[in-house]
Amino acid sequence: MNFAGSEQFDCEPAELWACLTDMAFVSRVIPDVERVASLEKTGFSCRVRPRFSFLTGSLDLTFEIIESAPPGRLKVRSRGKGIGAAVVVEAEIHLAAGGSGTALQWTGVIVAREGLMKPVGPGLMQGAAQRVIDSFWKKFRDAMLADRGMRNAGD
Repeated sequence: MNFAGSEQFDCEPAELWACLTDMAFVSRVIPDVERVASLEKTGFSCRVRPRFSFLTGSLDLTFEIIESAPPGRLKVRSRGKGIGAAVVVEAEIHLAAGGSGTALQWTGVIVAREGLMKPVGPGLMQGAAQRVIDSFWKKFRDAMLADRGMRNAGD
């Protein structure tokens, strides 16, 4: 199952890259996070309680940067595992300066589904994934603006 999209950010590629590769920042904007268990330079693990109709309970999520070509290309892998369910998602992000900011193009693919995730139909999975993706980019954008506001207030 494949996903793709684009986002436009009103900042330089270097600023956006810094946020995308700051695991403390990214862990703050993952939707439905209950707690962050560990935080490393290139990844983190946390517990999420996704709001999926086809899955109840929590998932232990690990997020890791698996390829990095600053400041233009980033590849990440997310692994979610819960009671009787597991999923692995890989995403690739490309940044390009354009107009008054940075264009971000992303693609993602579900590379593995196990247990209770396996029989979930593509339409239901696509809809649930799209809600998580939309929520992530909204929280990401809001956090960038808030951080920028705090930096500007300190000047």
